Amino acid sequence: MQQEQTAGFHGDWLQFMILANKLELPPLPADTMDRPRLSSQYDEVMQSKMTLLTAPAGSGKSTLLGSWLRSAAGQAACVCLDEKDQDPFQFWLYIIHALDRVRQGLCGEVLPDFLQRYPVEPRKALILLLNRVAQIDQPTMLILDDYHVITQPEIHSQMQEFIENLPSSIHLVISSRTYPPFKLEKLRLRGELKQLTLQELAFTAEEGIDFCQNVMRIEHASENALGWVQHTEGWAAGLKLLALSHTLGAGTVKSSMVNMTSFPPRTKDQEAGNRNISDYLLEEVFQRQSPEMQRFLLRTAITRRMNSRLGQVLSGLHEAPQLLRQLEKEHLFLIPLDREGEWYRYHHLFSAFLRRELRRNHAELANELHGFAALWYEQNGYPSEALDHYILGLHLEDAARLLEELFAHFIMGEWWTLRKYFDVLPLEIVKARPKLYMSYLFLVAREMPYGEMVKQLDELEHVIRVHLQGQVAPEIIEYLLQVICVMRAYMAYLNRDLEGLSSYLVSYIDQGYPDDIAFQYMDYDRRESMRMRSFHGVHGYLRRAEACFGAITKRWYDEPAYVTSYYGAGYGEVLMEQDQLSEAVKYAERALEVALQIKVAAILVPAYVLKARLELHSGRAEEGIKLLQQAESLLSEKDREYWKSVLEAHRNRIGLEQSPVDTATHILANPVDEQQMLVEMSCDQLFQWMVRLRAAVALEHYDYAQEELQRVREHAEKRDLLTEQIECALLESVILQKQGDSGAGIVALSRALVLGEPEGYIRSFVSEGEPVKWLLQQYLVLRRKKAISDDGVKLAYVKQLLSAFVQNQKVRGRSAPDEAKHEQKEVGLSPMEQKIFGHIAEGLTSKQIAAEFGISPGTVNTHIRRVFAKLGASSRTHAVQIAEQRGLL
Repeated sequence: MQQEQTAGFHGDWLQFMILANKLELPPLPADTMDRPRLSSQYDEVMQSKMTLLTAPAGSGKSTLLGSWLRSAAGQAACVCLDEKDQDPFQFWLYIIHALDRVRQGLCGEVLPDFLQRYPVEPRKALILLLNRVAQIDQPTMLILDDYHVITQPEIHSQMQEFIENLPSSIHLVISSRTYPPFKLEKLRLRGELKQLTLQELAFTAEEGIDFCQNVMRIEHASENALGWVQHTEGWAAGLKLLALSHTLGAGTVKSSMVNMTSFPPRTKDQEAGNRNISDYLLEEVFQRQSPEMQRFLLRTAITRRMNSRLGQVLSGLHEAPQLLRQLEKEHLFLIPLDREGEWYRYHHLFSAFLRRELRRNHAELANELHGFAALWYEQNGYPSEALDHYILGLHLEDAARLLEELFAHFIMGEWWTLRKYFDVLPLEIVKARPKLYMSYLFLVAREMPYGEMVKQLDELEHVIRVHLQGQVAPEIIEYLLQVICVMRAYMAYLNRDLEGLSSYLVSYIDQGYPDDIAFQYMDYDRRESMRMRSFHGVHGYLRRAEACFGAITKRWYDEPAYVTSYYGAGYGEVLMEQDQLSEAVKYAERALEVALQIKVAAILVPAYVLKARLELHSGRAEEGIKLLQQAESLLSEKDREYWKSVLEAHRNRIGLEQSPVDTATHILANPVDEQQMLVEMSCDQLFQWMVRLRAAVALEHYDYAQEELQRVREHAEKRDLLTEQIECALLESVILQKQGDSGAGIVALSRALVLGEPEGYIRSFVSEGEPVKWLLQQYLVLRRKKAISDDGVKLAYVKQLLSAFVQNQKVRGRSAPDEAKHEQKEVGLSPMEQKIFGHIAEGLTSKQIAAEFGISPGTVNTHIRRVFAKLGASSRTHAVQIAEQRGLL
């Protein structure tokens, strides 16, 4: 059910969770110098599957990426990583949003399914992403900058698989200070890996002289520049620092040259050595600034990004805008983050130096500055950054307050991003706020044992009922208790406690609570068109579904609420499968009525699908098609993108009943990635695949259908999906019967009967039409003759199924009751013969039948002989078999 959340919260999400300026490299600064020997390697990069840039900070990695980005001419996606990006889910969301900038609409195609799958099955979600990305037809560069900040093994592991399965159109570029923990030997051996290190990035003597003269505007710099390049071994940041020192005074440069060690050897201590050099030079540069500039630099260093207004707040200087412009003009390690020149950050080397200086000389000021930054971010609509600064500055009460306010908006849309804040807030602070504590319990619901969660909810409810009385408004207490009831239902759902789920939802309405938006998110992982197949803990088991859906729906029936429609559609499916079509129509119409009021796709589509299926079963296929078309027309563009294939599958299923050959030809004319099938496989996708197999059967592609059917069946068995298992067995029996192997067809039918009888499946059998009806008749005959083994299926269930065939419309357009009457008329049984024959079928003797009607046994035998003659039967057993085959019983 994530798609509605994505649609409803998308704008907030981009602001709260996806910082847009992280999706593009900063514009190349004014002091950038083009180095053709590096920038010209763009074509080689685009010929490689992966390019790896590994070099220390300040080596020119980002500058080189920027030059490649210009060459890409819009066909490049970028994610600028930082140390906050340790959550695997958020990491991939950044990649999806970055690629969306290259291929418009990718988010709409990928996000709904990705949101649904990743929390439960990350690998399948990544396969889904890879398959969608493979559809990008133009060569595209995907840049991950500063990958060294990633420390989570889970991200590394997923990236390894991502790299190994990259589609040919994607060229991955990873920039990092250290070699990432990937196994890249295969890529290297195949010539698909290009690697650039410090040795390639270092300035040559000629480039160093050019940089100092033409970029840093140092006249007569050739002699000095040559020495600087030699001492720094071409390290870009060191060369720039020496050039900056030169602009401050010749004596400073000479002092730097004397005291600075040579560029450190390329070892694991390389970063530390670089820092020693850079700190020494940065110290000189910093000390040469005015007191106002030093104050500004130190006080703004705590932020990851800033603008002039935030700079004024932190520095207390009205001249902040002018100071920012001065820093940019003097190339003092200030990097613009957008082309409008609003947001900036300091170069990583400079930022780290300034923060160390702040801690060393003004330690008591840091927490206060974080508080100022947090308040500014909060007031200006950047809650995620506000939370970060509240926490970094140890303003934990304010962090808890803001988190509590945010949870109302993000609990079900982006709740996974908030978990990281709960991880750092002390639990006692969280518990002091009952509403926030409930939010926390929602987040950990999937991780905490059922019994432990129930205990926590009991304790929380006790606190609310006893200790909060008189301290907070009654309406707040009532709301908290209402949410606890929802949480209890949610925990029951997560733990497949369907009885508990129905009990809590009935209790909720019994207590008079209003419908709450939280109910829209009860079914986190199952946003599909058929409840009975997909609902957590049901998976096609009718008895469970009836007990759960029925109890909830009957109690909520009069409420125009999300629950009414959601569970009402599920209960209608149960009744339809039980062949109680008129009752099913009642609940389907109520579900649709409420869905049209609420206008949420996750309840609108299932209600329309159910109504369309009922129209088909009632012999009004055209009406079913119209309903599905109407459903699609009511969806938003984003919802339509997700549900389009599902609705098309249901239309095709109806079409196979109307015009099998034409519909089947149309279905199979559209190729699919068969390797992808059965990897993602939601219940809707299984349904789509089964429709495709039915098309293959209609065109007599039996070998292909049987092979794929086996794969579907194994998948359904593994996941314990009962409806799909029954459908597979029935379709296999149809294929075998059409191939003339009725014996094997009966064996397959037997599997379906064994699975279907305990749950009372009827409609799935009837929907298969004449082939299954014929096999049922043969099965009944063979079981009576004991020609096949007893599989435990009661013959009464088989008779019930055959009776259901009689009561339903035939494929050829004549209703079953009319056909039964027609057959009886052809047979010519009198009313008395019909009554006597009914008793024969029940196994009564002639004497027992005679006693029942008050006639002699001889008269009964006369009627029996006439029945035998009309049916062409040789014995009572034979007559019963014929009658069952013709549907006369």
